[in-house]
Order: sequence, then structure tokens, then C-alpha cells
Amino acid sequence: MAYKPFFYIRDVPSDGRSTALEGLKIPRTHHYFSDVEYHYHLLAEYSDLVIEIREQFALLPCEETRHIAVKLGIDHPIYSATGAQRVLTSDLVLSVRRGDEIVLVVLCCKVASDVDPSNPEATRTLEKVLLEKVYWEARNAEWRLVTDKILPENKVHNLVFFRGCMVSRERDYLNGRMADFVQTALAIWSDCISLNDFLLTASFQLDLTGDECFCLLGRSIWTKSLPVDLDSGKFGHEYRLPLLKALEAQEVPCFS
Repeated sequence: MAYKPFFYIRDVPSDGRSTALEGLKIPRTHHYFSDVEYHYHLLAEYSDLVIEIREQFALLPCEETRHIAVKLGIDHPIYSATGAQRVLTSDLVLSVRRGDEIVLVVLCCKVASDVDPSNPEATRTLEKVLLEKVYWEARNAEWRLVTDKILPENKVHNLVFFRGCMVSRERDYLNGRMADFVQTALAIWSDCISLNDFLLTASFQLDLTGDECFCLLGRSIWTKSLPVDLDSGKFGHEYRLPLLKALEAQEVPCFS
């Protein structure tokens, strides 16, 4: 049975930072309630080590998290309207390939200030984080608290910049041109050519529109057909593209 998140974005009041997006590894809609969650999802999608992504993962049975709360001497979260015990969730539960094994890596995604011990308002958040941590430790899963402060900012920006190319189904007719595009890109790309100039040259040589070439560029980057350095700067249409280099294993530490 296909995985279904415990919460959908329609279920929770939003301050405008919620995101629903089509998955690239698994063909279903993913639901996120913060930019931090969404950005770690992008890194997981781009990683060759991550096999499956499950978000808003319910920590069941609820009796277990309640027992953990009693043992730790903290209040278990409740639904304010009814007083019933709230079902806790983990932001991202990933199946990750480690050699010949598949392991679970659980990411608790937070804004750094929300879990800063020097912030008096972080106390309750840290209690709930501890509940989640103990739950997963009992299952021998790799649980990690990750924040916006340790995100690779340039890589996230660039993955966002090109991700629409991967889900624009109306452009799927271009997939047969990928090999030609990559060969052309390798021939014309240099460290002194802007993205706009690159697209203009590629469109002329391939008899494609600039938008079609942009789509092929985005897909070739996301599929790693072009070994592009995503960390050296933030791509933009006037950005001078970094030199292509041998594609190295630049995995986010959470996954490797």
C-alpha cells in the first residue's frame, strides 16, 4: 500500500509556508509545513543514497509516546479542543542505502532559533524533540535534529531553481533530446558564459527554444547527466555558470 502522511497541508492552519509537491522518487504528493522540511526533502530527492521519503510520519502507538513522556517527566502534547493525547509525528523518515544495507534516517527539521536552549520559548519545543528522539532510539534508527543553519544554501537554491523542469510533463517530449543536449552543453560551456548566453547558444545549435533548453538543463542537472557544481554559487539567468567538473559524491552528511 502506498504511504500516506499522517497530516496533509489542508489539515493544519498555515502561515503561508506549507508546500505540496509531486515526488520525484515516489510518484505521490508530499506535504510539508515549513521551508526547512521542504528544503531537506529536496536534498533527499537529489541524493542517490535515499530510496524512499516519508513525511509527517506518525509515532504510534500513542501509548508509547505517552509512556516516554511520563518516564521523562514532561507533559505529553494534547489536542487543545478535546484534551486527548496528540499523535506525534516525525518530519522526514528516509530509507537510505548504506553499502549493502538499507537503514532508516529520521530528520527532525527545525528553525535553529526554535531549538536554541538560550531561547526561553524553545523549552517546550525541545521537550517534544526529546520525546521523538527517545521513540526512535528505541527502534535503533538514526535520528537527527537538523536546522536551517546547516542547510547547504547554494545547493538548495539551485535545486529549487531547476526543480520545475522535472515535473513539467508537457515538456516530456524533450527527453529524447537529452543526449544531444548534454553533448552540446559540454562543448559550449565555460566559466565565463552566463546562463542566458548558454541557453541562447544551445538553442541555436539544437534548433530549440530557450525555454526548451532551460528544461533540458534542469533535467540534466537533477539527473546528474551534467556534472555541475551546485555549491559554488546561486544560479540565476545572469549568473556565470561554474565550470563543469567530475561529479563527486557530495552527499549531505545526514544521508551519508
